[in-house]
Amino acid sequence: MEFTDNSLAQRMVRFAIARSAPGVQEATRAAPPSAFDRAVEHFAHGCWLKAFEALVPLADAGDREAARIAMLMATRGPRLFGQAFPASPSQRKRWQGIASCASAPAPGRV
Repeated sequence: MEFTDNSLAQRMVRFAIARSAPGVQEATRAAPPSAFDRAVEHFAHGCWLKAFEALVPLADAGDREAARIAMLMATRGPRLFGQAFPASPSQRKRWQGIASCASAPAPGRV
């Protein structure tokens, strides 16, 4: 896995690992994991394709964090993850717009 000159990718891996830590899992045991949490879990364990497949519908529905991660995977997939993740030009354009909306919180998260 290569993260040269890509602090976003490094932050995403740290975020995914932190979200999958046992303490976080115990604290949130009462609530079933959300679709985003499941995608992050796949990401944290290096199941890139499963993570991408879980993120795409969330990104398409307007989830800012999912759009940001899906966009990263679609645009930098071969270099960072060793494989390509298919996304149409219109999807990429939409995800870019969603991800760049800094003022709008992601659905279900504050």
